[in-house]
Amino acid sequence: MVNHAVLDVAVVGAGIAGLSAAVAIARAGHNVEIFERSQFSNEVGAAINCCPNASSVLASWGFDFDDAKAVVVKKGMVIDGKTLDIQYNARYPQDVWVTPWYLLHRVDLHSGIRKLAVDTHKIPLHLSSQVVEADCETGKITFADGTTTQKDLIIAADGIHSRFTEAVTGSKSEPVETGHSAFRFLIPTEKVEKLNIPSWLYEADPAGLVIATDGIRRLVTYPCRGGELQNLVAIHPDRHRKGEREAWNLKADVQDLLDEYKDFHPDLVKLCSIAEDLNLWRLLYRSPNPTWFRGKVALAGDAAHPMLPHQGQGGAQAIEDGAAIGALLVDLPSKEALHERLVKYQEVRASRAAAIQIFSNAGQEEAHKIQEEARKYVKGPIPTNQAEFHKFNFSHDVVAACKASLQASA
Repeated sequence: MVNHAVLDVAVVGAGIAGLSAAVAIARAGHNVEIFERSQFSNEVGAAINCCPNASSVLASWGFDFDDAKAVVVKKGMVIDGKTLDIQYNARYPQDVWVTPWYLLHRVDLHSGIRKLAVDTHKIPLHLSSQVVEADCETGKITFADGTTTQKDLIIAADGIHSRFTEAVTGSKSEPVETGHSAFRFLIPTEKVEKLNIPSWLYEADPAGLVIATDGIRRLVTYPCRGGELQNLVAIHPDRHRKGEREAWNLKADVQDLLDEYKDFHPDLVKLCSIAEDLNLWRLLYRSPNPTWFRGKVALAGDAAHPMLPHQGQGGAQAIEDGAAIGALLVDLPSKEALHERLVKYQEVRASRAAAIQIFSNAGQEEAHKIQEEARKYVKGPIPTNQAEFHKFNFSHDVVAACKASLQASA
């Protein structure tokens, strides 16, 4: 019987990336603890895409999509924002991908993965545990209260303002303004139904994404939480700054939203007029990180690859990160072999995540904007339309890619 090394692993951050990494690492047979600086007392967020490249991973872990009230995407539409004329109308048969493309409330997705981590795999989750320092070479972690712990591996999944990214990459990645911001808000479907607007703008069956555009601004709407809520994202030129912070939840005024979209079709203006808890997300771009690990610290999620919303892949790529780490730690022959496995983690994930990070800077009908920058990260043709983006984004099997990488060096 072959014995394999068992690592003691710390995951810093209990967002989608951190929880996914913890689940995958536990499934690989290692000891895991999660350290989260917040108390989870006020979980927030809008809706999120869980695309087939991620839903296949979650399904293999036993994620309960029904309990999470996931909505299956069956259509995609692009319409003229001023006339409602349909410019693109696709139906997505459910046998196209191995698992469906889902729409969920972010809190529901997060809660479901948390259940897998804490309830199914009994992973300790330490709240109010702020990491103030970590040594990449020794694996020593220091917390705000002065206590320390030592680990064989640290997964830094603590978000876009990670304490680890600069230490791992050796440089500070400064955000670059894109010139655009996004209003984000959720509306109860029962309120929308009273507006007397076309039901195909918000229906839960067939559910899907409707993108209204005038070539400059975009208003994206789709249902979540079993059709109980409508998620809206309004991307527009950056004229409504409420601060210079790189954040997605700056408070905004409904009047600013209405002023920005006042010349859109009256039905869309009605939809905007009942916005609740409006937030403003300044869309700032960061270049792909050249390095994903140093010593005993590896990056995951937004700490590795913060993404803009245009491809709907931010959460999916975080889940791919977690799945990759777990798949590459299966049957670890010794603790000394960890470095080689982290090299493979960077090889499997860095170029793919960088390509999608760049794709995410433009809408799928604006592929010409990202062709040149994405070229160095993509083997083969760059996607040029929605169908090609879907194929590139959705058909990737990250676990199979990790297995192939391990077999290639066996």
